[in-house]
Amino acid sequence: MDKPLCETIRVRVRFSEVDALRMVWHGCYVQYLEDAREAFGRKYGLTYMHIFNSGYVAPIVDLQLQYRQPATIDDVLLIEITCRPVRGGKLIFDYRICKEPDGSLILTASTIQLFMTREGVFEPSSPDFFNEWKEKMSGQANLELLNS
Repeated sequence: MDKPLCETIRVRVRFSEVDALRMVWHGCYVQYLEDAREAFGRKYGLTYMHIFNSGYVAPIVDLQLQYRQPATIDDVLLIEITCRPVRGGKLIFDYRICKEPDGSLILTASTIQLFMTREGVFEPSSPDFFNEWKEKMSGQANLELLNS
């Protein structure tokens, strides 16, 4: 991947996601990140089922969150996910959560996922299916650059 791959989703904060202080409970942000990863996977052909059917799982081994300001009920949030191009067999995603319509920054985050066989053994090298996916995405990014 030469060019970072991105996706953005919209989420409206539900009543069940706020705490007694009427702020989004901190644990809900982790779910928003998961929703963004699932949307990214659907858009770019790297769904969890594709990974699983290739003989692997991709657990999160590192999660970083930086809260900037609170969100509350009925706020519409834009969750942007960017896949950071890296060498080897891991996925690193960066996230920005902003409030619509003013774009005020709510949270930044990052996750690192490593590949593990379905038997529970970490894969120290990049699995074949992932190398193929990166090659395909590199070609797609180059096509997008040519067409822009």
